[in-house]
Amino acid sequence: MLCTIELTGRQAEIFEEVMEQIDETAVYLAGLSHEKRLDWLKEHQYSRPISFEREIGGTIYTVNAHFSENAIETTEGKVNRILAQNITR
Repeated sequence: MLCTIELTGRQAEIFEEVMEQIDETAVYLAGLSHEKRLDWLKEHQYSRPISFEREIGGTIYTVNAHFSENAIETTEGKVNRILAQNITR
């Protein structure tokens, strides 16, 4: 199933910038030895769970993200599954 999402001009610019950064990082990491790549990943991973608060309509929502070390599904797969479920409804 193919999903299409329309972006505003600014959203498209941000998407392109992010994709460019991802490509540059992937090339950089590909040039590193296995050990150096692991060191880089450890240095750049989050040291604590991702969390934030947002106020919407006078209510403050706290969002905490937790990742299971035993998960079978990839993050990309999970995001695609969630998007597909919400787009088709």
